[in-house]
Amino acid sequence: MDVISVPTTEATKKKISFEDYLLMPEINHPYEIIDGEFMPSPAPIPAHQRMSANIFKRLDEHVEAKGLGVVLFAPVDIILQRHPLRTRQPDVLFIHKDKLSGTGFDAIEELQILEIAPDLVVEVLSTSDTERVLSGKLADYQPIGVKECWLVSREARSVEGLQLTKEQSQSLGHFGLGETIRSEVLPNFQMTVDAIFT
Repeated sequence: MDVISVPTTEATKKKISFEDYLLMPEINHPYEIIDGEFMPSPAPIPAHQRMSANIFKRLDEHVEAKGLGVVLFAPVDIILQRHPLRTRQPDVLFIHKDKLSGTGFDAIEELQILEIAPDLVVEVLSTSDTERVLSGKLADYQPIGVKECWLVSREARSVEGLQLTKEQSQSLGHFGLGETIRSEVLPNFQMTVDAIFT
């Protein structure tokens, strides 16, 4: 699959259908498709990338060691719905092996698209993530069956854990420096908030 950058003017001339999406070349930069509208995003700042990388590394090590499933990082599309087409790209996501054909690379090698609800998504907050934007993301994650979301704040040096159901979200706790993140999806996972900011 070729990797290209699609100019915004070309990509947004018309609404993108699911069928269009399947024919699109691989796009190696952040974007989301909201009700068929292509929404490009600027590349994350270095601090954002470092935080995401630290979370990914710890999660991936834990999941790999325990044979629990697969951890992926952005940009990777989650297909929320086909008609109208809606996608999201969380910074990090975990999918339990029960939803896959195995663990690690073997479990995802044949996947061309990701229409599987992650068990956990991590959103590293950017300045563009207003309350309205975050509410929209949670409203997209809940109906497809995402079980847990972490909201990671660089400004507050904190992580808010949310347990999601199709109807609501419930706080798992607000964790600051010196505290360990608690997860219902990965109950034996250990990571301090401080480790995100190293």
